[in-house]
Amino acid sequence: MLQAALEVFAESGFGSATVENIASRAGASKVTLYTYFPHGREELFRELYEEVNNELLEKASDIYAAEGTFADRVLALTEALLDVARRPLVGRFYSIDDPALDVALNPVRGHASRVWADLIGKDLAAAQKEGAVTTAVPPRAVAELLVGGMRSALSEVARDHTHSDDVLQAMNALTTGL
Repeated sequence: MLQAALEVFAESGFGSATVENIASRAGASKVTLYTYFPHGREELFRELYEEVNNELLEKASDIYAAEGTFADRVLALTEALLDVARRPLVGRFYSIDDPALDVALNPVRGHASRVWADLIGKDLAAAQKEGAVTTAVPPRAVAELLVGGMRSALSEVARDHTHSDDVLQAMNALTTGL
């Protein structure tokens, strides 16, 4: 059912996806779907969204456990998000932005982004303290902008509006220019 929900959400968005569409795609009835997911499409969406969040949080943990510079780690995070974007269904799904999702995703939306911004902000503060970067800009503000840029790039790459190599080059220029 989760695969069917992923397909329907990626094709139709959240607002146009229905329990009927998802159940039909899964070859199941609405009753069966509600048996496994009592809160319907919101629960399905949240479950799928959290799977991607968890994947991204695991990758961030691995990246920050390894040696590297501030710029290296930001580029690795960008690559991890672009990896999601390059998976057609998952990339389109994870980049859905629909006001109707506010209630459904309230507990999980922005979780990975907040963790990433915290990691980047702390990393930049340490790089400033070591003299590895010369900017005096507040680290949290830079981190929020970098993560926001990554999320925007995810949407553009997932929809084939830009190429992931271009995003990586731009992020490299941004982070090494600090």
